[in-house]
Amino acid sequence: MAWKYIRTYLLGMVFLYLQLLLMPAFEMGKVIPNILIPWLLYLIWTRELKVALIVGFIIGLMYDATQPLTFGLNALIFVLLCVSIDMFRQPFETESKVAKILTIALANIIFHLIQWLVFGVIYAFDTQLMLLNLISFFYNLGITFVVFWLMQFLSRLRAVVVSE
Repeated sequence: MAWKYIRTYLLGMVFLYLQLLLMPAFEMGKVIPNILIPWLLYLIWTRELKVALIVGFIIGLMYDATQPLTFGLNALIFVLLCVSIDMFRQPFETESKVAKILTIALANIIFHLIQWLVFGVIYAFDTQLMLLNLISFFYNLGITFVVFWLMQFLSRLRAVVVSE
């Protein structure tokens, strides 16, 4: 029972370290892509909701510790994403590619809408914030598609050991 939490948490830690150490190298126009979104989507599609909520909240808090101005924002967004995406995907089949594409788009819309609202309250709603948020949305959408489908592909690979 505890092994699935530990395994999921360790995968989250890998993605958190990749987000903090590797993703700033892919910065484009003051936008650093967030690979925690596709990780969270993969978590929702492959684990039960309770595991996704707990681990998503913990990884969100750990990611927020690196951004003290908006501490708690990513943890809140990750919990909201877990609940909303899980409710959205329930009527679909588990292997539906259309449902996965729709959840990728919905997760990015929810993430960037909440982020835009919070940053708008903190800094003011202006055109620069809107433009930066739109660039961030489309950039993260592309990164999310690539990383999510790569994770789907890698999770289906099986190692076969043949001894002769």
